[in-house]
Amino acid sequence: MYIQIKDICFSYRNSKEKTVDKFCLDIDQGEIISILGESGSGKSTVLRLLSGLETPSSGSIMINGKVMTDDRTFVLPEKRGIGMVFQDYALFPHMTVADNISFGLKGYARAKKKQRVDEVLELVNMQKFKKRYPHELSGGQQQRIALARALAPEPSLLLLDEPFSNLDADLQIKIREELKQIIKKTGTTSIFVTHDREDSRAIADRIITMRDGAAHDWDSICTVRGEFEPLSVE
Repeated sequence: MYIQIKDICFSYRNSKEKTVDKFCLDIDQGEIISILGESGSGKSTVLRLLSGLETPSSGSIMINGKVMTDDRTFVLPEKRGIGMVFQDYALFPHMTVADNISFGLKGYARAKKKQRVDEVLELVNMQKFKKRYPHELSGGQQQRIALARALAPEPSLLLLDEPFSNLDADLQIKIREELKQIIKKTGTTSIFVTHDREDSRAIADRIITMRDGAAHDWDSICTVRGEFEPLSVE
């Protein structure tokens, strides 16, 4: 199993309730998983725990056989090899598209960095925009650049937090299919969280429904609240 999340628990400071409660999930390499849930269900917190932005109180996370966190180990966020696409895209406004993408390519030689920037710009069909600034791009274009930046270092795992929330309905439908094609082309294992069931159905290989900080996978031995919904073919 490429990713193993077992019995993860987490509570925010001054909260009496667990935000994430014995969350368990196994993911195959190259699989796209959607965590579907309402606001406050704990789905975005799961991404923060995976990325290392928060530390669980108990449980373990393994990626490709390497422990990211357990009761003895905690790998720093920058050492995890995880790419993230944030809800607001988080592009640097004072940097060009090319500079935004190359920012995360630490340790690359200059020629290799330029080559990789060109590769991911071609992947998201944005080669013509490499010298533009974020404010010169539409919402859909900014999202593609944010995706290119996250994919540039060839992450072991891609996390997307409500990736369509800032797009209008028509663009949202168009971008869904583009996003799935791009991720599948790279073969990157991905998890995206959303409150929109149609987003989940359009992109995910599996949908995990999250409630009260927990999810249930039919193949899991964990006893938790929630439900698992395999993606139906209609």
